[in-house]
This record gives sequence, structure tokens and C-alpha cells, in this order.
Amino acid sequence: MSWSTIKFSKYKGKTLPEVILIDLDWFYWALPKLYGKLEAEAQDLAMKIRAIKIPGPDRKKLEVEYWYERDDRFRGFTFVKASSAQHSKWSTRLPHLDLSRCLRRQYDKRGGRILLRDFRKHYFGDRKRLTKKRCEKFFSDRSNFIGA
Repeated sequence: MSWSTIKFSKYKGKTLPEVILIDLDWFYWALPKLYGKLEAEAQDLAMKIRAIKIPGPDRKKLEVEYWYERDDRFRGFTFVKASSAQHSKWSTRLPHLDLSRCLRRQYDKRGGRILLRDFRKHYFGDRKRLTKKRCEKFFSDRSNFIGA
């Protein structure tokens, strides 16, 4: 897929897949303001980031466990066996990754950074740099998403 380049803002020259993995907060802020081809791409990405498959061959046996502070701020996520006990009463589970989980009540900028940190670690590896090519390749591959 060929991604459109943003022609405004501090992300001028970047594509939406790059921006999502740099600044999820900006993506959600810009989403209702976009139009044309960029709007169509953003709507497609907004659906994709809510239904990301768990990586690896054991994905059907795993769930994503999201952790929250007592004040509902996002603390991180990991993959756990679906049959295991839940970590705490301040956690939730889903059978897929949802990058909008930091939006429980209102957007949590710190939580967004933590979510992206964990996403990079689990999907690209600790030491991998998220290049434009890697970001675009991930979001172009429909097999990474449920129902895409």
C-alpha cells in the first residue's frame, strides 16, 4: 500500500503509520480533522489499531493483559496464557491488542508512551528501530489484524 504524506503540522513529511508509532496522542487528536485520502487512511488505521493480532504461533492460547494504576492510568501490557489467573483487579484482558486502551476515560499521554514502548518491544523487538519502512509494512499487512 502506498501511504499519503502529511503536509502540515510537526509531522509534515511523515505518513500516518509512522505517526501512530511515534505519537498516538497526535493521531487521535488529528483523526476528526483529516479529510480526503488522508481521512480514509486514518479511518482504516483507527480500525486496525483496535484489533492487532498477538504475534507468534501460540497466539490462540494467549491474551493481552493490560495493567492500570488505581487512578485508571495505563501502566503497560504483556501476553499471558488465556487459562492463567488475572494479574490484579486493576487489569483487563482481550484476545488481541488494542492500541486505544490508553483512552479509558480521557487520553493519558504517559500511558500512550508506555503502550507504544510495550508494542515496539513485543512486535518489533527491544533493539529494533522503527523506520518508516517497518511502520508502513506492519500496517499494510492485513494478516496482522483481526477482520481486516
